[in-house]
Amino acid sequence: MVKIQKLPSGQLVITIPKLLAEYEGLKKGMEMEFKKHKGGFILEIKKKGG
Repeated sequence: MVKIQKLPSGQLVITIPKLLAEYEGLKKGMEMEFKKHKGGFILEIKKKGG
């Protein structure tokens, strides 16, 4: 399940399942870009971080 949380600063944070992050090799600090696609979005990994 994907969750959206709002921080006290007003920033929104998206949380994705750990299994999905591990499968895709995602790490803290990586940049992703949202692209509109039909009725939703596609997330594209832009830059490695961490």
